[in-house]
Amino acid sequence: MTSQPLPLRVLVKGSSVVNQVSWRGGPRTDFTFPRALEEQLLHDGRACDVRTITAMAETTGPILKTWQQEVIGFSPDVIVLLYGYVETIHGFLPRWLERHANTWKARPRRMRSLYRRTILRRTWKLVAELQMRLDRVIPSGRRGRNRRVAAHLEEYISQVQTVASPLVLVMELLPPASRYDRWFPGMTARIAAMNDALAATVERVDRPNVRLFRVRHLVDEHHGGDLDVAMPDGSHFSPEMHRHVGTALAREIEAWADTQPHLARESDAGTSLID
Repeated sequence: MTSQPLPLRVLVKGSSVVNQVSWRGGPRTDFTFPRALEEQLLHDGRACDVRTITAMAETTGPILKTWQQEVIGFSPDVIVLLYGYVETIHGFLPRWLERHANTWKARPRRMRSLYRRTILRRTWKLVAELQMRLDRVIPSGRRGRNRRVAAHLEEYISQVQTVASPLVLVMELLPPASRYDRWFPGMTARIAAMNDALAATVERVDRPNVRLFRVRHLVDEHHGGDLDVAMPDGSHFSPEMHRHVGTALAREIEAWADTQPHLARESDAGTSLID
């Protein structure tokens, strides 16, 4: 038995909603919610090790390939998962084409740059506009994708529970703000269906340390329900929204941590940095 609580270990995984601030390029204090979570935990006097493993346009499938490297050695106390969002974005277009058109890995060579600027980007925009029109008239349900996301998450949760039963928080997805809703008209309905699938997954697992973490009420509470304020670019949280999410996560995690012998402490959690 230690004389003081051990540092709280947290692993956060997901797509660009985890790693991007709406309208990139701001100051270093534009924290994403994992960093805001870390800041809040430290402010509350709780030592922590918060690690974020995330990629642009990350889908749910790869989590089963990498979980051993990420989880077994680190043995996190808490795992936060934000998955399923990417699967709701595309109505009809293949994901490889979107990634090819918007990759961050393009090398700055003359012919490559000319191809991307004059052919690829123009083609992508035309096809995206066609998708937008089709998405307005064709039913937007994606039950197959939802089932795959749920199956991958359920298997992942089952596997990580073998590593000392961490708290797993499966994050609710926010519907798109107006900019994304304009380009992907069926996305709001697809996200609602995906949220139902995520909630059903947590219910099937049926463990007290596997929970659905709600987010929409934070938009209502702090931004008057206005998604355009919470996500100005249409899909990624503003710096303020990231901080609200990080603070809410800290409160949920700290309440659970105080029930764990190696993490429990006598003092109560501190106040929010954004209150």
